[in-house]
Amino acid sequence: MAKILKNENESPEVDLKNLTVKLAGMGLDDEIEDVIPGKKDKKSSEEEKDEETPEAESEENASEEASSEEEEEAEAEDGQKEEIDLDETEEVAEFYEKRAAERDLTLDKVEALAEEMESSDGDKKQKLGVLDTVVGKPEKKSEEGEGKEKKKAHVDAVAICGIVAAILALIGGGIYLFFQIYQEPNLGVTEKEFRLHYYETAIYKSIVGYGFAMPMPVYRDAEPDPSATGTEATTSKVAYEIDPTAVTTVEKSKYRYYEGVMTNALSLPIFVTGVECRSNDMLKRIRFFAPCEDPENMKTIKVAYAAFLQAFYVGEDSQACADKIKNAYDQSVASAEPAVMIKDGDLAYAVSYNEIDGIPCLVLDIVPAKEADDFIFNNSVLPQ
Repeated sequence: MAKILKNENESPEVDLKNLTVKLAGMGLDDEIEDVIPGKKDKKSSEEEKDEETPEAESEENASEEASSEEEEEAEAEDGQKEEIDLDETEEVAEFYEKRAAERDLTLDKVEALAEEMESSDGDKKQKLGVLDTVVGKPEKKSEEGEGKEKKKAHVDAVAICGIVAAILALIGGGIYLFFQIYQEPNLGVTEKEFRLHYYETAIYKSIVGYGFAMPMPVYRDAEPDPSATGTEATTSKVAYEIDPTAVTTVEKSKYRYYEGVMTNALSLPIFVTGVECRSNDMLKRIRFFAPCEDPENMKTIKVAYAAFLQAFYVGEDSQACADKIKNAYDQSVASAEPAVMIKDGDLAYAVSYNEIDGIPCLVLDIVPAKEADDFIFNNSVLPQ
């Protein structure tokens, strides 16, 4: 902003570099006084008066008696001088007013010039800013390019992850379909898992006081020990005596066969035979059979069979499982077939009263639902 200072001269001084203005002083310069209209005439008249005064005095001394005409002329001259002085005073006042107006105008011009300079400085700064922007534009472009490259890299990474996830999903789906189509049908659990589920059933917990513990499996992958004693050993011996070549056949087969006997305080033994897939240890099928001629014993055995079914249908209501056993038994009795297989989800089961090796037994067969239509009842201890 321009600074306004007082100057000793009449004319204001403007410093454009420092943006300062020195105003005029109170007096007038000699040059200005010479320019004032009427001032020079006044000064010359005063000088002439000073020169004429000695002459007038000498004339007055020489002749004290002046004529009336000279006095009148002197009076007329004095009046004319007064009129000249008045006129000169008015002209001087007008000159000062005009000078003051010019000075004010000059100040207005100076301020306008200062503002114009400031605006020009602002324009220069703006131009410099524009120049800087133009100069810095490649850098901005480079930054934008880097941002776009980063964004593109991020998008590429996301796309790659999506492609990998899609490939993995396709592979997983293919594997699932492969197992669904080509995998050996099974019951969906291993023998160990089935045993643990059985111990968690509500029905088993209600009859655990009478025994009915699930026996450990005895596999027929090798010839049974002739010196072994007990029910499990006897069962293995019986199976081996029925088919001595079974050991060799089973070793070469893709299945494993096992057997066991469930004991209880009611003296109602329940035999268990099962088939496992060697590839994944899943149960292929399982059979429970118990010698039963007394209808009262049959009721107790049906309760145990309901617990076995509940181990496969985890979370199923106990009464619902008991009803399934009863319904399956009634259908088998009413049918001309030895056993009627009932499909229920991924499993199928049949409850029948048939002879096993010449002994009447209540039999529970559980197979995969996919093999229910091809089921053929086997009246031998050895599972087919």
